[in-house]
Amino acid sequence: MIHRSTRRPLAALVTLVASVAPLSALPTTPAAAGIVVLLKSGALDAYDRTAAGFLESCRSGVMPLSLADGDPAALERRVLAARPDAVVAVGLKAALFARDRLPRLPLVFCVVPNFERFELAAAWVTGVSSDVPPVSEIDALRGVAPDVKRIGLFYGRATGADLARRARAAADETGITLIGVPIASLPELPKAARGVVTQVDALWMPADPTVATPEAFHFLLDLSLEHRKPLLVFSESLVRAGALLAVSPDYGWMGASAAEAVRRIQSGDRAGDIAVAPLRRTRVILNQATARALGRDVPPEALHSAEVVR
Repeated sequence: MIHRSTRRPLAALVTLVASVAPLSALPTTPAAAGIVVLLKSGALDAYDRTAAGFLESCRSGVMPLSLADGDPAALERRVLAARPDAVVAVGLKAALFARDRLPRLPLVFCVVPNFERFELAAAWVTGVSSDVPPVSEIDALRGVAPDVKRIGLFYGRATGADLARRARAAADETGITLIGVPIASLPELPKAARGVVTQVDALWMPADPTVATPEAFHFLLDLSLEHRKPLLVFSESLVRAGALLAVSPDYGWMGASAAEAVRRIQSGDRAGDIAVAPLRRTRVILNQATARALGRDVPPEALHSAEVVR
């Protein structure tokens, strides 16, 4: 049984060792014409990779900040005093901070899953989507496990309806039968999962806040290994923890795309007139040790196209 009291936020599930130095440790660029504020929600590998991609591509002076740097009111004053051309917000908390506390400053958000849910549409807002197309996830799973015909998708009844709709459309497009397993709360997951695992060839845990928790992951991973059914997840850290496969955004590409949006803003485009950039680059991560535990021989072409962890 999974108890509600043990549930932790989604961010706790995907935290990895940072691949670059924390932005708060980087030197601060003095306020000047053409400056851009790069604001991180906190310390996550995904945020750091995105920030690194932005810093590599940005042609302006950059003031790197983090919500962990101190008092929100002081941070707000610091940003406003810099008079930036734009704020690049990395992560949901940073995006909401900029939306609510820095109105009318051009905002470019990144690493905000399901961004449509958070009222980020405005005349001064644009961004880069981090949502992996479900068809890409299904195609990657079929490449690794060609015999999969039926997939069980776990999602929150209140939080994942749109995700389930898009996943079902992708399944129909690829000839897969998708069995949706909506749950109202985390304690419902064990019974629902046990009820569907014998009816499907693979399990799918998406980045939906109702099911994307450490407790849910460990339960589904155990179920996957017990029944020898592949588990498709959404982050590299979960593959390294034992899931078979994930399709993850290319965070460096996302940062570079945010830099391109900033260049357009500095050239005179209004942020709200710049369409949110769809995710165009992804990474497929495969756990070969898990494939062996499931008794699967991964096709050579899938091995060549994936990043393999052991």
